[in-house]
Amino acid sequence: MVEVALFNINDIPLLFSGFLALVLAFLLFFAQQPGRIKKLYWQLLGLFFFLSALRVFDTLIYWNINLRDTLSLVSANFFFLFGFVFFLQGPLLLWFTRAAIFRDFELKRLDALHLAPAAIYPIYIYHIYHGLDPEQKMQYVHDWAHVIGNPYFEALIWIQRVVLFAYSLYCVYHLYQYKHHLITRHCELNKVDLHWLKLLVIGFCCINGWTFLTLIDTRFLQLADASILGESESFLYLVFMSVLIVYLLKNSHGFSDIQIEHTIAPEPTPEEPQQQLVEKLTHFMEQNKPYLEPHITVERLAIKLNVSPKLLSCTINNKLHMNFFELIGTYRVAEAKKRLADSELRQKPISEIMKSCGFNSKSVFNQAFKKTVGVTPSHYRQQHLH
Repeated sequence: MVEVALFNINDIPLLFSGFLALVLAFLLFFAQQPGRIKKLYWQLLGLFFFLSALRVFDTLIYWNINLRDTLSLVSANFFFLFGFVFFLQGPLLLWFTRAAIFRDFELKRLDALHLAPAAIYPIYIYHIYHGLDPEQKMQYVHDWAHVIGNPYFEALIWIQRVVLFAYSLYCVYHLYQYKHHLITRHCELNKVDLHWLKLLVIGFCCINGWTFLTLIDTRFLQLADASILGESESFLYLVFMSVLIVYLLKNSHGFSDIQIEHTIAPEPTPEEPQQQLVEKLTHFMEQNKPYLEPHITVERLAIKLNVSPKLLSCTINNKLHMNFFELIGTYRVAEAKKRLADSELRQKPISEIMKSCGFNSKSVFNQAFKKTVGVTPSHYRQQHLH
């Protein structure tokens, strides 16, 4: 008995790229991503890769003869189901790119307009395909020439490719805008991890650019064989997914978000009075405890308070009569006192308590603690736990 292979060699790149897209989607949906970017935007990126897998599946069920013949025997409605993917991937990548490089990006109601084409797609495809009788549908399923011969189908194909390529270019533009922002701010580019974002945005743009050029060639120029161009797109997609997976394997921190001080800030707010800022600062320090961050700086704290670093520094000097580092040290010592006197933390080494309070150096910790409290940390713990 001769067995017929379900997939041929040209399907392998599609199968692998679809599998890798699902892996990336799973990791981004369920992995805890610490940092500035909200979990929602990581999940949107996960949905972006899940849609990539759907796009691969949609391609396979139409162009793999065995799958196409098997599914068409069951129902012709399996085909052209996932064309909405072309209208969703662009907005998802755009939103994530904006969330990555703009400090206070938030989705607004108007952003829902980006989803309008995807919402219209089911209605459109019903009128030109799913609403037809089974015999007419089969003509579209088994004859691609019949598909592109229909002006409504052909218009849909062009709109899908143009929209996705346009969104890809817009994401690249945002990346270029961000790089220009860093240069004008005299930031050292090697301190900003842009590698993975470049791989994601520029790689996706290259794929969609190739798809768009393929469409132009097959419709007008006919410089290359259409099947070779289509297979090349599959290999490009596989390379794209593989590079992202390799990057994740080589970097234990994964897709790390950009440090908040390197992001593009919103328009500055008017300067507020120093006394009002002192109250705001005190409340923020007590509620959010930014002093527990080992590498907190006056710039980072100013960003969190939405004021200029110069105003914050002057306010601390003029109203609190200390500098920024003395202020942070005061709060850290106060936190250390609480933890050293906590009976539940009796077995915890002083060195761990020191680090959990934001101190990196044992000598600095001991010096600051003794200067403020009058005794060493170990002596203070003995006084309060014995």
